[in-house]
Amino acid sequence: IRSHEDVALGGVLLLADPDEEGFDDWYAARVHVARLQLEVSCGTLSFGIPGEQDYVLGVQNGSIAGTEGLTFYTGDGSRDRKMDVSSTLNQLNRQLYRLYFHSGGNCRGKEITLSVDLDDLGNFGAGGPLRVQESATWNVTAP
Repeated sequence: IRSHEDVALGGVLLLADPDEEGFDDWYAARVHVARLQLEVSCGTLSFGIPGEQDYVLGVQNGSIAGTEGLTFYTGDGSRDRKMDVSSTLNQLNRQLYRLYFHSGGNCRGKEITLSVDLDDLGNFGAGGPLRVQESATWNVTAP
């Protein structure tokens, strides 16, 4: 990744039930909520990139940051170093397909770590809440 680039991470992350059980019925897909935490060691993350098409005559036209259907505890979905958000697994996966990394030029020459923490809040499978933690790394090079 080169510095000063907005990099689409769509398709890099795909969330699944930590219990590895299928909950594909209508009710579970729309009601069972999970909590996701994302954090980068340098730079920021966004769900989508706002652009001129998001505003028509000064009025918001659609989602500016792709945050529909999400509840934020940390961050707001636009250029956040850390995001803590809850929603259904389906909705979280839709938003992750719109995930972007922004170096901002401050990460040149650094190894970046993206930490991912998923908590099913006990809404999926038998037993109590389950958490899964993973990370991915990449380097930011000079332009």
